[in-house]
Amino acid sequence: MAMLLKKFRFGSGLLALLLVALTVSANSGAAAAPKVYKNCAALNQVYKYGVSAKAKPKNRGTQAIYTPAVNAPVFDKNKKLDFDGDFIACEVVRKVAEPAPSTAVPIDTALAFAKPLETCQLKETANFAGAGAKGFPARQTVPATGEVGIAIIPVDFANAIGKGSPEELYRDDVSKIEQWGKFFSRGKLTYKVQLKADSWLRAPKGADWYTCVECQKGAKEQKQSRQDALQQLVSLADAAYDFSETDIAYFVFPYEAEKLFGSTIYAHRATVATNEGQITVSAYGEMGGGVGAISDRSKIWDHAIHEFLHFQGFVGHGPENGSDYYITTHQWGASKAITSWEAFLNGWFGSDEILCLDRSDLSNPLLLTLDPIDNFGARPESLMIRIDDSQLLILELRANGPFSDFSSCTQCNLPSGPGFTAYRVNVNGVHYRDDNDPNGADKNFWSYVRQDKRAVFDTSIEFAGIKITKTGANRVSLSLSK
Repeated sequence: MAMLLKKFRFGSGLLALLLVALTVSANSGAAAAPKVYKNCAALNQVYKYGVSAKAKPKNRGTQAIYTPAVNAPVFDKNKKLDFDGDFIACEVVRKVAEPAPSTAVPIDTALAFAKPLETCQLKETANFAGAGAKGFPARQTVPATGEVGIAIIPVDFANAIGKGSPEELYRDDVSKIEQWGKFFSRGKLTYKVQLKADSWLRAPKGADWYTCVECQKGAKEQKQSRQDALQQLVSLADAAYDFSETDIAYFVFPYEAEKLFGSTIYAHRATVATNEGQITVSAYGEMGGGVGAISDRSKIWDHAIHEFLHFQGFVGHGPENGSDYYITTHQWGASKAITSWEAFLNGWFGSDEILCLDRSDLSNPLLLTLDPIDNFGARPESLMIRIDDSQLLILELRANGPFSDFSSCTQCNLPSGPGFTAYRVNVNGVHYRDDNDPNGADKNFWSYVRQDKRAVFDTSIEFAGIKITKTGANRVSLSLSK
């Protein structure tokens, strides 16, 4: 028995020594150089409630947060994740127990003031731009409703060879394009897509012959006209494609063709000869490889739709170009939704999706519940408040949906649930786009109305004497500013 007790004590001592060693080892690891985290999801795996530069930091958000870890070196390495400048990176909003569900149905008093949609169909009378209409009536090269024929044509060159089977690469893209068109047009548009290429179609000339210097896509020279280049590639595809009902020809080039030569096809409207006779088409070919945008050619559907929409009357690139909120501002961004203003302008949204009010309706506060523009529902998806003959204030609710995943966006400032955004539209303002101008959005005919520089607001925003206050996850109060 004594021997057994000695063995037990000896074993316990070893265990204690091992635990001490492990603790020392863990503490040594913590003293290592601070790590740079890619996003908040990665940082929160290590620092559950975020990390602060100092003790007792002052959170700038309106909601209570859990106490973050205090670690100045780690914060300094990851201060890019402090989106609101309060010296807390990746703070976590404190969960509040949900109140018992109420049986009372909230009354949306704003619905009683609904105006005919014509009230919000503001007419464009000034500052017309070639990019498309800012206001009614829409100007389209290709119809935005009905059936629109698309030919996706993969072309490579002797000096820029394509990789893989285009049909295998882009089969899913065809389905995505067709599904997206029906979803966001609310069934008013059908993209009919042709992709008939088991292998890349080899152009008769090198990639340096298919360029457009004026398009500013990286080309240094142009050896033939854009019309001749387009005709050659249409003729190349003619044996495989039926062009009789094609409205848009979308060409896919290898990345090397764009990077090395700036290969580009662009025609707003062009007449070309085909086996089916002469046709008039819009044409596009390049994905930004010539200007360093993207090298991936395994997915094309979102970029293709972005370019289709320009031909279909969508000016795009607003309310803020480059933002992840719409396919028209960042085709590779977190959301592939479209703005309700351009969906309205081009015949996709109607009274089922839009509530139109006049500013004068807000003399007494009104309440309104919206459904997200990302997945739709029984309620309106967009509130449009007419300010005068040229201006509107537009409110939308954003959330994850079939074509939106905001968890992939670190700069969208969307809360864990839905989030409201508002933007102003001046249909007779200047169409201004300069992506290098930090104040470019405010000079444009439309831009976000922000709370603390954020597009998503969690308290209230004001514009032109109108105040919109968030009162719930999908509910707002509308009033005139005091």
